[in-house]
Amino acid sequence: MAHPNFLLNSRTLIIGGSSGIGFAVASGALSNGSKVHITSATAEKLSAKVKQLQSLYPNTHVGGSAADLSSTETLEGSLQSILDAAVKEIGGALDHIVYTSGDFPMRIPLAQATAVTALAAFTVRYLGPLLVGKLVAANPEKYLNPAASSSITLTSGAMAHHPRPGSSASVGVAGAVEVLTRALAVDLAPIRVNVIVPGLVETELVEQMFKGNQALLLGFKAATLTKELGTPAGAAEAYLFSMRSALATGQDFKIESGALTA
Repeated sequence: MAHPNFLLNSRTLIIGGSSGIGFAVASGALSNGSKVHITSATAEKLSAKVKQLQSLYPNTHVGGSAADLSSTETLEGSLQSILDAAVKEIGGALDHIVYTSGDFPMRIPLAQATAVTALAAFTVRYLGPLLVGKLVAANPEKYLNPAASSSITLTSGAMAHHPRPGSSASVGVAGAVEVLTRALAVDLAPIRVNVIVPGLVETELVEQMFKGNQALLLGFKAATLTKELGTPAGAAEAYLFSMRSALATGQDFKIESGALTA
C-alpha cells in the first residue's frame, strides 16, 4: 500500500503564517494538499503573502485574515475572530492550528529589567496559545475536529535550554510555552498538542536583529554540530511532522542544528 499523505485535504490555520517559519509551514502544508488560512498583523502584508502563496500553488486553497495580537485587552476577541474567519473561509472545522506568531525577544540587561519589560513577550507568545486552547475547549467541534488526527503546534526556542547572557528578562516565555504544551495536551485530548523548539533560523526577523552582522551569525553557525544555521523550510519540516504523526502529543521537538549538544 502506498504511504498515505496525512495532510491531503486537511484544513490548517497558521497564526503568524505571513513570514518566517510560519510562511514556510504554510508553503509546506499547501504542497501536501492542505487548505490553508494564514494571519498577519497588517492587511497589506497579508494580501501580498496570500498572493505569493497562490502564485506558488495555483491549484490549492489559501486565504487569510489580519489581526493585531499585541494587546491583552483585545487578544481573546482577535483570536476568536481569526478562528471564525478561518472556519468560514476554509469551509469547516480545522484539522491543524500552528502558532508561530511573536516578535524576537528583546535582550534587556538583568540590571535594567522591569516587570513591564519582562511580561511584554508573554502577550503574543504565551497568552495567545493559551487562549487558542481555551477557545477550542469552549467550542467543541466548532474550531478543531476532536480527533487524534488533529493538532495544535506551538513555538518555543532553544534559549530556554541554553540561556545566553542578557536573557534572564525574556527567556521565561519560552519555557512557559513548553510547560503549557504539556498541559494543553492533557486538557484537549484526543487533540494533540506539541511544541517546536528552533535554534537560530535565518528569517526576516533574525536579519533585522543582526542587521547584517555576519561575524555574529558565523559565530552562531560555528557553535552548532552541523555548522549550518536553520532555514525556514528546514524548520517547517518539524511542524509538518507534528501535524502528521498521530502518535506525537505533549512533546517538544528540538531543531537547533545540534547547538545544545555541541
